[in-house]
Amino acid sequence: MKSLACRAFPLLVLAASSASPLLAGEAESTPAIAPAAAPSRINALFQLDVSDHYITPRGLNVENDGIIFQPLLLFFANLYSSETGFVDSVSLTAGMWSSIHTEKSGPDPGHWNEFDPIAGFTIKFADIFKLDTTWTAFDSMVDAYPTSHHLELKLSVDDSKWLGAWALNPYVAYWQELENKATVVFNQATSDESFYFTLGINPSIKFEKVKVEFPTFMNIVGDDFYQQFSGAGGGDGIAVVSTGIKASVPLTFIPEGYGHWTWYAGVKYYHLSNDGLEDGNLVLTPNGDNDEDDLIQFHTGITAFF
Repeated sequence: MKSLACRAFPLLVLAASSASPLLAGEAESTPAIAPAAAPSRINALFQLDVSDHYITPRGLNVENDGIIFQPLLLFFANLYSSETGFVDSVSLTAGMWSSIHTEKSGPDPGHWNEFDPIAGFTIKFADIFKLDTTWTAFDSMVDAYPTSHHLELKLSVDDSKWLGAWALNPYVAYWQELENKATVVFNQATSDESFYFTLGINPSIKFEKVKVEFPTFMNIVGDDFYQQFSGAGGGDGIAVVSTGIKASVPLTFIPEGYGHWTWYAGVKYYHLSNDGLEDGNLVLTPNGDNDEDDLIQFHTGITAFF
């Protein structure tokens, strides 16, 4: 009862104060303009990708049968922002990614193939740079491998400040295994955590209603990142080169109050150049395109940002 009275009292005061001028026969005052609402410091992104393959950024051809559904859910918390300082903003990220297949696979066969928790933070600085620090874990829901943990450092450059529509959006990343391998292991005794570097660009062209991107990257691996059948390292150097094309269209028929929705479709091409990687794919996909150096993946999906 006390709580109800406390909430009702301000409303009674407001009603009395607003009604008193009308009772006195005075003209109603012009209402003040409400200040603009502050932008939300918490945002979320949901994406559902549908494709004919599950190919990792490391070139592992995990699944090449059936249809692959890969949902991604991320939450962002803006901790700091400035329009005048060297550091533009600092934000935290947390979320998850999964891979769900229409075909069963793995030692304990199932449709839910993988679950990956994600956590990290992003620093934007000097108006053009972005540094992402991300921790991930790969958890096999079909008992295909022990859970592995990793850390990625990624530095991106917004070169549209100079190149405008011809911007390349270049980036460089360092990816380190922290615990257990993120690739196929043939001899645990000779398996060591390793690393790779990524050099990439993501040029794009914007039309009136369509955005077309050309994501391109290559991975340069350490000698022990992949492992051959013999248990020896797969070899260092360039292991994966990938490029593709992706077209995105905003779904403007969805009201803005329900988030910003986008439909996309694209194709990715992977060229593999590592003995250990190719041996791993012989185990992962023992049919179809498992022994090929060149892989093609078709995918489509929906992204929503809130």
